[in-house]
Amino acid sequence: MKKTFSLILAAVLVAISVAGCGTKSGNTTPTPSSAPTDASTPTPTAANLSGGVKTGGSTSVEKVMTALIYQFQADNREVTVDYEMNGSGDGIKNTISGLYELGHSSRELKSDGSEDGLTATAYAIDGIAVVVHKDNSIATLTAAQLRGIYTGEITNWKEVGGSDALITVVTREEGSGTRSAFSELIGFKEAEILTSATVQDSTGAVQTTVSQNPNAIGYISFSDADTSKVNTVPYEGVAVSEAALKDGSYKLKREFYLLTKTGSTLSPAAQAFFDFVLSAEGQKIVSEKGLLPIR
Repeated sequence: MKKTFSLILAAVLVAISVAGCGTKSGNTTPTPSSAPTDASTPTPTAANLSGGVKTGGSTSVEKVMTALIYQFQADNREVTVDYEMNGSGDGIKNTISGLYELGHSSRELKSDGSEDGLTATAYAIDGIAVVVHKDNSIATLTAAQLRGIYTGEITNWKEVGGSDALITVVTREEGSGTRSAFSELIGFKEAEILTSATVQDSTGAVQTTVSQNPNAIGYISFSDADTSKVNTVPYEGVAVSEAALKDGSYKLKREFYLLTKTGSTLSPAAQAFFDFVLSAEGQKIVSEKGLLPIR
């Protein structure tokens, strides 16, 4: 009888201990609408974390997001993060529809009601670099000059201190976060962009096009600018650099965002990735990829 009672008591104590551990684990995983994990604390890990995370959106975040996904999957080998690079517009639209658990945007959400229901969480700061061909030695461009070039008021490089040659304007497609941020920062509406401009659907395509045309001008994410292929043009007399972004002297800059449905609860795998991006380890990767961490 005593032996049987002891076994029963031991089983009860084990059950209580397991239940207590389960409650503690569940309370340590926040939803996107709550305060994100503090960057000074270790990245939360989930035992036996597995599953797939569907994400997509901005092409400007490709370099940093690929690095973040690579490290996260290395740490969580049973999780697959599927990232579709199709522009901020699709990232926003597909997160609203539920196709993506996490979306990526390189611009702020619109305030006209068309993008309500989403929460945008910034995780990095990036500069927008104005790029020209390697043979173009233009010294600097102002906001007014860039507005003139992109709206068609300025058509020849000699009008802005360059050689006597017609300017080939290269821009991003409608829905691009870089296009939206660039036009807003320079001070004109997207609809005002020159209709004859060459439209490219990714950062890489803009850079390639500019690198192959001596008279072309474009704009891309600073973190993706390859100065062996193109020249970056100082804006308002300030060259784009990490230091100039940090001290605020370079004004063409924007934030990168993770998008979630407001008030929603992510799957354990998606929540873990969200937390990882904002963790100390994730923010270190952000910095290593030429961006400014939020924290």
